[in-house]
Amino acid sequence: MKAFDDIFRYLPDTSKEKISTLLSRYRFSESQKLEIVKEEADLLQWKEPSYIDKAPYDAIDGRKDGRKGDAYIKGMREYTSKLRSEETDYSAFHPCTPPRSKHGVKEIEKDVVLGRCPCPVDGEKTRCCNLRTLDAVEQCAFSCSYCSVQAFYSENEIHAISGLKEKLLSLELDPSVWHIGTGQASDSLLLGDDHGTLSALAAFAERHPDVIIELKSKSKRNVFTRKWPRNMFFSWSLNAPTIIEKEEHLTASLEERLEDAERARDNGAVVGFHIHPMVYFRGWEDEYSAIAEEIERRFSPDDLYAISIGTLTFTKAVIRKLRQRGAESRVLEMELTEAAGKYSYPLETKKRMFSTVFSAFSERFRKDVFFYLCMEDPSLWLPVLGREYRNDREFEEDMKRHYLAKL
Repeated sequence: MKAFDDIFRYLPDTSKEKISTLLSRYRFSESQKLEIVKEEADLLQWKEPSYIDKAPYDAIDGRKDGRKGDAYIKGMREYTSKLRSEETDYSAFHPCTPPRSKHGVKEIEKDVVLGRCPCPVDGEKTRCCNLRTLDAVEQCAFSCSYCSVQAFYSENEIHAISGLKEKLLSLELDPSVWHIGTGQASDSLLLGDDHGTLSALAAFAERHPDVIIELKSKSKRNVFTRKWPRNMFFSWSLNAPTIIEKEEHLTASLEERLEDAERARDNGAVVGFHIHPMVYFRGWEDEYSAIAEEIERRFSPDDLYAISIGTLTFTKAVIRKLRQRGAESRVLEMELTEAAGKYSYPLETKKRMFSTVFSAFSERFRKDVFFYLCMEDPSLWLPVLGREYRNDREFEEDMKRHYLAKL
């Protein structure tokens, strides 16, 4: 079975031997075999004990109904479900995640085209702002364990588009385009201006002064010794220190990201933050609330164009890729609930997390800063933010009004 083999072949030999012995011991359906290899791959990544080592074999072997395989599956599901439903415990989790090797940066010849926001569009299953995307750089040197970029690009090479400035200046924009993001295929500030990427974007921004170019980063690249066009908005993805340490490998610390944002603000740039992706771990309330307090300590509402909130969301392809990589991580130690064709936390968990963060901000910030939920279910808006939109168009128009006001 291909789905089984796609995971099994990446497991260490000891795990392969355990699974093979188990499959010869009991009768399992093909779907149960796939479930076993998925759960064992996850437990290995989480650094949790293998259920194959913990199963109550005496009780299973003593069954007289011939459903020993079903009994094993039932116990395995109870074991892993308990781990997934609880707040993830990182206190004794120390991942050994060596940096992914990179073979430098290669300039490639490629046309520049605008993509679309990765929100699902069928049936408006999330509230989508109709962001257009621009992949000026492909692949990332960071090793965030949950990253979707790794599912689409070579693991070992970062690509910068050659002749980017000329290609951007020759790009004809549809009149409906007002907001372009550059952080979908890589960290927007990863290369700084080493390959002329930021200078090319600046020329493009000057050519289209009513179009907002948003750069999103987790890096520490002080590129704010020069002035950038006012319509280049710089944003930082912020996370709890525990998650930065355990899951966002090689990225800048929370303090470094905030310091870079302060430098951008002091240099006249418009800045924003994405508290994203939030992780449901033991201690999350205190650490995420502290982020809100730190933002308020350093910035005023007038400094910010927006603050977004969101959490872990995975496609099947990314989950498969994470299991194949086998890097030690606990991001998949969560209830994988179907969410608009992807997998995420249950809505009640999200509502609690997002509400905690939003309420940690003062009334002034909640009133004067444009908060929004990124790629989240429309039903969460009203209970979390106290407002909602009837459709994507209403959301886009409200965001556009707030963003353009900052110009």
